[in-house]
Amino acid sequence: MIINRYLVKEMFVTLFGVLLVLMLIASTGQLVEQFSKVAEGTIKADTVMTLFGVYSLTTVPFIVPLALYLGILLALSRLYMNSELTVLEACGYGPWRLLRPVLLVGLAMAVVQGVFTLWLSPWASFQGERLEKLMAKSLSIEGITPGRFRSLPDGLGVIYAERINDDRTRVFNVFAQVRQGGHETLLVAESAHLESERETGIRYLVLENGRRYEGRPGRGDFAIVRFRRHGIRMRAASEREIGYHLRAVSTAELWRQPDRRGYRAELQWRMAWAVMVVALALLAVPLSRTSPRQGRYGRLALAFVLYLVINNLMNVARAWLETGAIPPAVGLWWIHVLVLALAFGLIAWQLGRFRRRAGKAV
Repeated sequence: MIINRYLVKEMFVTLFGVLLVLMLIASTGQLVEQFSKVAEGTIKADTVMTLFGVYSLTTVPFIVPLALYLGILLALSRLYMNSELTVLEACGYGPWRLLRPVLLVGLAMAVVQGVFTLWLSPWASFQGERLEKLMAKSLSIEGITPGRFRSLPDGLGVIYAERINDDRTRVFNVFAQVRQGGHETLLVAESAHLESERETGIRYLVLENGRRYEGRPGRGDFAIVRFRRHGIRMRAASEREIGYHLRAVSTAELWRQPDRRGYRAELQWRMAWAVMVVALALLAVPLSRTSPRQGRYGRLALAFVLYLVINNLMNVARAWLETGAIPPAVGLWWIHVLVLALAFGLIAWQLGRFRRRAGKAV
């Protein structure tokens, strides 16, 4: 139908505009976060764009529902402002028929949401966390920021360097506090660099021309030892030592082990947001209804408040599911029922008002 195609086109155009703006905002925040990690020395500078790319995929599931909700709301509000939908209603194209193109857009975006929440986003989270944890477990000279303390991997202690050479392979005027075997040792050296054994791959932080302070001043075991070279063994990172957040666990793994703590809630969370996209699309229909006197953004504030309430309810329901306060059969699905009931209730109420006004006019 020509009218349906026209409405779908208008909603998609506005949706992609809102989606682009929200993605730019989220991407800017993500990029700032990655550069702050470089400044802290927790990641390497050459991995910023890699982490930015994979973590950008994780923001899409949070953006798509809001973009769809606002896109449909703004598109239909504009059509009401221009009296296009008002004319269509007078010709018999009422709110219930308007649901057909809205459902088409909502179902299309629900598929996109499902692909990201169930597959792409967990994969991206896994890759990003894996890369960050591997870098955190292996000290890189490049990760040391001159003039700032940097934690050594595996809780070995901290290191401080006054300056670093141009190719970022050696630091100078080094101070380190090392905890090994239940003892703390202070090390002061002129320079330090990384070395690794070819046979075993074991990495060492090698300090040169310095002093080692052992024990506590004033006690009999206190000693100052001068050295030309002193190596600190850095434990190699391994896949088995890396733990991941639930968001990085694959959906297949969540499905296989639903009884593990938090797995059931995470699985329902991913599926629930794909369904919630359709519910939000339907809710946007009655909220978009406005008149030229109200202005295009007359109900935008109310719609945004409702979205925040729904989002908070989803988080509360997830917490209840994780703690066992509600049964898995109820889970997060009761929120969808509330949203759909509100949407259809508002549509019926608005349609009743429209018919009463039409009857008085006759």
